[in-house]
Amino acid sequence: MTKSTILLIDDNSAFRENTAEILALADYRVEQAGDGKAGLELARKHFPDLILCDIVMPVLDGYGVLQAIQNNPELSGIPFIFLTGEVKKNDFRSAMDLGADDYLAKPFSGDELLKVVGIRLKKKQDSNKSFSKDMERLKKFIDEVRASADNNIIPENQFVKKFRKKEFIFHEGDKAEYLYFLVTGKVKSFKTNYWGKEYITDIYKEGDFFGYLVLFDGNEQKESAMAIENSQIALISKQDFYDLLHSNNEVSDSFIKMLSSNLEIAEEKLMNQAYDSARKKVAEALVYISKKYQVNGTKELSFPVHRENISAIAGLSPESVSRNLTDLRKEGFIKITNGVVQITDLKKLEALKW
Repeated sequence: MTKSTILLIDDNSAFRENTAEILALADYRVEQAGDGKAGLELARKHFPDLILCDIVMPVLDGYGVLQAIQNNPELSGIPFIFLTGEVKKNDFRSAMDLGADDYLAKPFSGDELLKVVGIRLKKKQDSNKSFSKDMERLKKFIDEVRASADNNIIPENQFVKKFRKKEFIFHEGDKAEYLYFLVTGKVKSFKTNYWGKEYITDIYKEGDFFGYLVLFDGNEQKESAMAIENSQIALISKQDFYDLLHSNNEVSDSFIKMLSSNLEIAEEKLMNQAYDSARKKVAEALVYISKKYQVNGTKELSFPVHRENISAIAGLSPESVSRNLTDLRKEGFIKITNGVVQITDLKKLEALKW
């Protein structure tokens, strides 16, 4: 079995050597760099499986390294863990917002180090398996398109694009040119009114198609789409999509069913907006978001909460959302820890009447 390669970037040579020794004893291959610039050069050369990086360094600090990694399509999928002796709430938030996967505060024990590294490498491996499965599904879709046309429709390895957290996939009013397939990550679609207030129309998860409704009834996007987290999205041209619909009845039926389902959901959301209480709207928004994060039908669900997203789904002010989240927490429907909502009983929350 091939050893996992870990890139360790830290300007403290004694700390770096000690950490590298612990990792080597655990059978990892370790590459070392004493500053951010040298670390980036090693990352481009070796394509490590995981990066451990100090924040405060000469030449280029850890934030600069992470930004450079995220901006490089070949490196952006590598798990990135910050190492620092200066743990502040704002530091942690900045690291997570930039796309870091974890955070280790110095001094840490060898057990702590190996546990975090092991968890992140396993998540990466699981993600790769999921990616492969979804790509097989997409490849089958594309192969069917190719089989129905005389020309080369989609060049190999040219159709998957990476989007960073909070990056727009398209804006309202843009020309509609693609069908989108979400390979990894989460995406929200939304509309914005005259005053800039946002209303979320849908949230998409791995394996979802989106952007197809406008391909049937217009040339311009009627809403915007943004990555909620770092995402990989396959872009299929409008003409390729039409070719497949015209040549494959099964695919046509599938998209018609999706359209019908979306209309039913939209009608239900309009009814809820008109008649439900603020408390019920917040509860329904939580249920809706949770189902986008739900795995294998589990009853106890956790997901990162962003009050602006709940507000944009429920059609309420952020202040009203905060008040009702507090009430739901006090009544035992949910728990909130470090910005993560945990629904303690999904069925109980779904059954909330007012």
